[in-house]
Formats: sequence, structure tokens, C-alpha cells
Amino acid sequence: MDLARRKAFILSRLVVAASVLLAAPLWIVFNGAPTLPQSAMFALAQTPLLSVVALLRLGKPRLAQAISIFGWIALAAGFVAVAGGDRAVAALLLGVALIEATLTFELAMVATIVATSLALLALDAGLHAVAAPMVHDAFGDAFGPLRAATLGAPLLAYIAMLAVGAIRVERARALLDERNARELRLLTEAIGDLVVRFDEGGAVSSLTGDTRRSYGLDARDLMGRGFFQRVHVADRPAFLKLVSDAIASGALSTATLRLRVSATPSEFGQFVEPVFNFFEARACRVERVRDDDHSRSVVCVLHDVTAARRADEHIAAARLESELATAGKTRFLANVSHELRTPLNAIIGFSEMLANDDLVPSDAGKRKEYAEIIRNSGQHLLAVVNTILDMSKIESGSMRLSPEPFSLPELVDQCVGMMRLEAEQNNIELTRDYRDGLGEIVGDKRACKQIVINLLSNALKFTPAFGRVKARLYPDGNSLALAVSDSGIGISSADLGRLGDPFFQASACHNRAYEGTGLGLSVVRGLVGLHGGSIVVESAPRRGTCVTIRLPLDCRLHENQPPGLAKIETIARLGAIRQGHDVEPEQEVVKKIA
Repeated sequence: MDLARRKAFILSRLVVAASVLLAAPLWIVFNGAPTLPQSAMFALAQTPLLSVVALLRLGKPRLAQAISIFGWIALAAGFVAVAGGDRAVAALLLGVALIEATLTFELAMVATIVATSLALLALDAGLHAVAAPMVHDAFGDAFGPLRAATLGAPLLAYIAMLAVGAIRVERARALLDERNARELRLLTEAIGDLVVRFDEGGAVSSLTGDTRRSYGLDARDLMGRGFFQRVHVADRPAFLKLVSDAIASGALSTATLRLRVSATPSEFGQFVEPVFNFFEARACRVERVRDDDHSRSVVCVLHDVTAARRADEHIAAARLESELATAGKTRFLANVSHELRTPLNAIIGFSEMLANDDLVPSDAGKRKEYAEIIRNSGQHLLAVVNTILDMSKIESGSMRLSPEPFSLPELVDQCVGMMRLEAEQNNIELTRDYRDGLGEIVGDKRACKQIVINLLSNALKFTPAFGRVKARLYPDGNSLALAVSDSGIGISSADLGRLGDPFFQASACHNRAYEGTGLGLSVVRGLVGLHGGSIVVESAPRRGTCVTIRLPLDCRLHENQPPGLAKIETIARLGAIRQGHDVEPEQEVVKKIA
């Protein structure tokens, strides 16, 4: 609206100034060279051009209007003051000034024009009363400037009252429009919605809503085609269909759109990643006010549903996680039942044989062997129960470390010695690789021993006969790294992402070929997390597995940090493993997102 008024203001005044300039040569041809007063009148006639310059240079519409209005008054005063002036032209110029003042909707401006016009009428009557005698008509009335002033003043007052009434009506309408716009703006700000008007091509013609406070966007960024450029490319057909359906049917049309509201650097800073919000769009057609109005547009209310969508996604993720946890617990119970049943059967069976005089063997060596089986089965049961209790303490956050300085290489030697018999029974080569002088670390010795035994036990369990298992120790900055690698069956990429989750066991089934509860790596993850360490798992089917844990040299430095599970970084290997060769951590790998 303001742009249209500016264009009309500039165009009309340029036309007037150009007309005066074109009339100047004709005046010289028919009337000769102008006198000094006539030249002054010609200069005053160029005042509209001065008002255009003031508008374009200073950008002040009210000042430009004032220059234009008082230019007309000055020109009318010139016609009155110059001897032989044309009163009709002066009256016409005053009328133009009054009309233009009315269009400003300023009462003070109208009052000024009326007062100036009355003063000019009085001046004209006074000048001519002194300069010439009265002329009387047939009724004996004074027919001249005095009569014109007497009759013109009431007429001028009447015109002024009409102008004042028009201004008041326009002000009331403008005030009502402003109040409605303010209430709509407050309503949209309170609700948080955007009210947008689109033309039939999808361009924005008006927008209501606080886009800057809500999204950091200037309203000008969305005007015209700016809104369409911010709609997600995949949603642009839906947006155009929304506008088209609303215009064609006249019924309410709805769609969900993604609108780019900001940008953020990517994870590694290589590029800027756009940020999209989800909006529910409800559009309806704007009915025509006049029959000759052929423009078509729609009003659309945009409601930000990003938070609701995120909440739904979180709920769905939580539901999926809960379902997976429930399924994992079911598998865990089945695994634990299987783990408990075998040693319990051995304990019950051999204890019944020893308690029955008819079944007890007479050979003392056999009786000792049965007792050893019962003892080993009981130790196995105790280990299973301890693992479950440890996992429960880790999950509840009740497990506490007892830090003390100890030699990790010596601890690894002890654990390798404990597992060597199992390795030899399964024809698996168990080796260790670390240099002397690695020094001591400060940590929970019992927990670290449990970590090493669990890693070695898993490696031996999933490595076939004639395979290799290696334990390596090496310094890594402020940490000491322990890498346990094997040439076993490996882990698929689908299962890598869930390693370390409680109750999860890769390829778990009731008739699986490998025993165990599936809590070994979960316990390792919890104990490493309590030490403030990290875990890296490299594996692939038939490529073996390498589990690397990094323990800080002094776990007491992490006591103030909140306890939690260690983050597991998973890496999928490439290629194939050659029989009889173990896998080193330096071999070619492809990192996966953990």
C-alpha cells in the first residue's frame, strides 16, 4: 500500500512539472518573453518537482506532501498578488491544495490551508477595494472581490467541514484496521502460529506472526518467493497442491510442510547443514470482494508441530527400545535357565550317586572326580550369579571402585595363565604381547581382572580349534590400552551396533552353538565406564574380532564425573582372514557410527 502511494505521488507531480515545462515555449511564442513576476510564477509551478526530490532523497513522505501543498498555496498567492491576476485560477489552486491536504488525513494541515485561503480572499478583496470602485448589479449588491470573498468564505468552510469529516472517518477506519491487525498479531504470537496470504502461484503477499523471535527470520525473507525457496524440495509439490486445491475447491486444504528456518555447521564443520521445522498448513480460499476483482489468493495458517513430531519420534524410539529390551530379557532368562540347568543337573545327579550306597562307586578316584564335578558346577553357578549381580549394580549405579596401584601386565599374565588350560583343551594358541616397563595404573584390581577374564573367555569361546587369541598391552597417551584379538567367527555389522547392550547376545537362539548369558561384554562396558575408559570393537564375519579397552593411568581423576556405561566404537573390517593368522588392530577397517 505505501509503495503504491509513493508511486502515485511521484508520477502525478512529475506529470504536472513536465506539463509546465512543455507550456513554457508556447507562452513565449504567443506572449513574448515573460516578465519578472511571470518568471517567479513559473518557478513556483515547479514546486511539485521539488517535493519529489525531497521524497526520494530524504525519504520523508510528510515533508514532501507539505512542500507540494504549500507550493500550490504560494502559486495561488502569486496569482492574487500580481496585478490582473486570474482569481479563478487562484481559487482552483486553493482547491487543489485543500484536496491534497485532505488526502494527508491531517486535521492540522487542513486547518492551515483553510486559514491561508481565507487570508488570501481577504487580501484580494482589500487590494481591489482600494484599487477600483465597486461595481453594482441590477439588485444593487456589490459585485466584485468583496462579494466573492463574502460568498467564498462560507463555501470554503463547508468544504473544510467535508474534509474534516472524511478525515475522521478515514482515521476511524485506520484505527479499526490497526486494532484488528494488532489483535491478530497478538493472537498469532500467543498461539505461535503464522498467518500467511499466498497468491495462486504460491508467492507471499502478506504475513502475520513474530518470525524473528520464534525462528530468527526477518519477515522480508519470506515475502514473495522467499517462502517457497525455504520449503523442503521434497515438500514443494505438496505445497503447490495445497494452494491449488484451496483455490479450486474453496474447501479447507491441509498439508504438512518442512520449512528451512536456520542452518548449523555439520558434525565436522565441512559444510553448513540446513535446519527444517515441521509445519501443519491449513489453507482456504479468499472470496472476491468485487465482481471485477480477478485476483485469486488463499489464507494459510502455519502451526509449528516440530516439538510434537520430535516427541512422537522419541516415543516411538522408546517403545522400540522397550520392546527390544523386553525381547532381550526374555532371551536372557532363557539363556540363564540354560546356563543354570546344566550345572544343576550335574550337581543333583552326582550328589544323588554319592548319597546312594548302591550307586556310589567303590573307587576312591571316581568319588573324588564326582566331587570335583560338583565343585566345578557350583563355581560355575556362582560365577553366573556374580555376573548378574555385578550387572545389576552397574545398571543401578551402586557399584563402587576400590582404586589401588597395581601392575596391569602382571594381572594380564595371571589371567592368561588361568585361561591357558581351556585354550590348550580346545587347541587354541593363546599368546601375550607387551614390552617391559609399562608401569602401574591406579584402578580397581578386582574389576580389571574381571574385565580381562571376560575378554579372554569371549575370545576363546568364539574361536574354533587351531585358531589364535592374543592379548596386547601398549601405552596410548594418558591411558594404557589392552587389545584382545582372535581369529574367530566374528560379528556381523547388524549386531555390532548393539554390542554391550544388557540382555543382548549376537545371533541368540535356544539351540545356539555357544554357551553364555550374553552379559560378559555388558559387564566389561560398565566396569570400563566406571574407570572413565573407552572401548573399540573391530570385527566382521569370518574376520575375527579385536576388542580394545583404554583405561586411564589413574581412574581417580574421573571420580567427579557422573558414572555411566563406556561408549563403544564399532568398526567393520574388510577382506577375508587367512586360516592360522590372527587379526591385528592395524589392519584395514571401515568405521561405523556407534
